[in-house]
Amino acid sequence: MSDPANTPAAPSPHPSDAAPDWKPILAALGNEAARTVFARAALGILDPVARGDLTTKEQKSVEGWLKLGILTEDDIGSVTVDGNALRAPLIVPARGGQREARAGVGKFLVDGRGPRIDTMPASPAERTEVLRWVRDHALEPDEVLTEVQLNQRLHVFHPDVAMLRRYLVDASLLERTATGTEYAIPADSRIP
Repeated sequence: MSDPANTPAAPSPHPSDAAPDWKPILAALGNEAARTVFARAALGILDPVARGDLTTKEQKSVEGWLKLGILTEDDIGSVTVDGNALRAPLIVPARGGQREARAGVGKFLVDGRGPRIDTMPASPAERTEVLRWVRDHALEPDEVLTEVQLNQRLHVFHPDVAMLRRYLVDASLLERTATGTEYAIPADSRIP
């Protein structure tokens, strides 16, 4: 049996090789105190005086956001949102200074991985592939969503949610319910 102390450690990935993790950001946004703090910072109203009025939970949230690097603190103690840090999880780092070749759906996504669609494909086959990818990432197989709920989910992928919704329905990747007010994945195209 080998001695763990004499086993060479696996090389740790270079920080620029790993994309920043978006999960702690989403987890923080699930917390009411953290959302309140984030909103105040985004509005530019989280100065030292306002910070003194925060609840204990909100003060802890400020520290959490600062630790994540999403909020930054200036010399006088005002806190603001760092837009670059907020966008960082959506950017795939280049390896070796070169952009990776993109294939399949990745050709049409921002930086090759999404979730934002950079351009909609002109080719019907490629468009269907992208739409299927969107559908499979936006909905669970047995989910039924209202138009408002569906729009909220589609907005993650493209700002023109009406276009995406229309394309998904036209490609028979989504169907409207009998009332026409809800959307679901057609039973015959659900993932097993």
